[in-house]
Amino acid sequence: MATDRTGGDSRSAPLGRVGFETGSDEYERGRPGYPAEAVRHLVAAATLRAGSRVLDLAAGTGKLTRQLAREGLACVAVEPSPSMRAVFTRAVAGVPVIGGTAEAIPVRSHSMDAVVVGQAFHWFDPTTALAEMARVLRPGGTVGLIWNHRDEADPVVADLVRISRWDVEAPYQRDTDFGAIVQSTSPFGPVERTRFSFDQWLDRDAFVEQAASRSYVQVLAEPERRALLGDVAGFAATLSEPIRMPYLTDLYCAKAPG
Repeated sequence: MATDRTGGDSRSAPLGRVGFETGSDEYERGRPGYPAEAVRHLVAAATLRAGSRVLDLAAGTGKLTRQLAREGLACVAVEPSPSMRAVFTRAVAGVPVIGGTAEAIPVRSHSMDAVVVGQAFHWFDPTTALAEMARVLRPGGTVGLIWNHRDEADPVVADLVRISRWDVEAPYQRDTDFGAIVQSTSPFGPVERTRFSFDQWLDRDAFVEQAASRSYVQVLAEPERRALLGDVAGFAATLSEPIRMPYLTDLYCAKAPG
């Protein structure tokens, strides 16, 4: 399978465009937010204070945005999917969300104290997107990239990965060093990588919805999608509620030139 510069396979760009055109409600119900410890670390690493201006790029339904807004930060979101923006507007009161992409950010230059990306940088063209992030940041501003990864050392997660075909269909390779990509393709300074862990607790419906929200599942032909999710539902029926879903969270932080 051909691999592109983002650490994903050559399908990444089109999959990223079409994989989130629908299923945004499932994404909102099934996907977790981020561990509070990771968010606090990001705020501290970026030396953000109440009122600091933060851009959440490819914000989805606002999972990360709402956590940053609760820290008193002045957030603005950019999200290409109309479906995601519609859910964002319902879920995150008082934060503007703008249609746009990482490769052409619709924000003026040097206007942001930080740019954050949750669960999305692997969809970007890294060279173009990082240049755009550097453009919109003030001198010395921070970029923060964060991912939740289901912990496959857990037997339930390992079985889910196999049943839902994440091991063969994932849009990026596990253990990709995104810090090395930032370091090699951008003007940002040294990259700090920090790892956190947390648990999400799901009922059986939400357990199926977190699988349904995956981009590669969204683009399957409907009979194939129903069959895959039926297998996930059958697996969920064997588990006691609430179902524990352990995650590992990787956070990468780097500074723009001062």
